[in-house]
Amino acid sequence: MESAWTRPIALSRAPWLRAADGVEDAARSLGVSLRAAWLRWQASRRRAAEWRALRQLSPSVLRDIGAGPEWEQAIQDWRERHDAARDSFLRGL
Repeated sequence: MESAWTRPIALSRAPWLRAADGVEDAARSLGVSLRAAWLRWQASRRRAAEWRALRQLSPSVLRDIGAGPEWEQAIQDWRERHDAARDSFLRGL
């Protein structure tokens, strides 16, 4: 018995729908990549700001807030390098 409602079922989607899906997937992937890059950039800027703030603290304040000796030494090394670079620049003028 044949019904008037029978019709063939499409087994694959139209090419333009598949192309649209590909474009959508590429856009979504690009968006995820851009967001990840943005978050990495923000984290690096936050770390740089924290490091800059720590460099401005005196050694006694660093000890008071519980910074380890390795932090104190790293900051002291940075200050010495910074001062040496500044001095060599000023001597060159």
